[in-house]
Formats: sequence, C-alpha cells, structure tokens
Amino acid sequence: MDGADLVTEGILTLSKVNNILDSFNETTSIGNGPADQLVKLILESDSIDFVIGTCINIAHQDPNLPVELEIRRTVVKRIANVLQEKFLKEVNLQFL
Repeated sequence: MDGADLVTEGILTLSKVNNILDSFNETTSIGNGPADQLVKLILESDSIDFVIGTCINIAHQDPNLPVELEIRRTVVKRIANVLQEKFLKEVNLQFL
C-alpha cells in the first residue's frame, strides 16, 4: 500500500504488538516478524497516529475463538496506554 510503512493482517498482529510492548525491557530482543517490525517502527517514533476501522469482523465473534481475538478498539487502546505510560509517546487515535 503506497505511503504505508507496514501492512499486516490485523488483530493477531496488534495483539502480539501489545504483548511485546507490555513485556518490553532493556534485555528484550526484537525479532523480524510483522509484530516485531511494527514495534520497531513505533519505538523509533515520537508520535504515533492510529486510524482504526470500526466494522466488526463476524468471523471473530465466535466465543470458542482465543481471547487474543479481541475487538480492535480494545487492543489499540491498550497499545496506546502502554506507549503513553511506559514509553512516553504521543499517541493519537482516530476511529472511522
């Protein structure tokens, strides 16, 4: 996608980004997967803008699916909180 630094599949990547950032410390080594690449981009930035779609993926509404398949809004808000509190980043959320 022109103009985008990284394009991934969505909620699974965001959930992993949240886990990496939550447990991140001075000894954390970042890999090369999509979530790792996103964490690298985020940590290199002072200001992060999230543009989040609000359509619900019906496939993710099955109660038998793993907890990791949370609603995007919830996961992105968790990421934003960690970035603001732990990493002192400026974070802007825009919901479409």
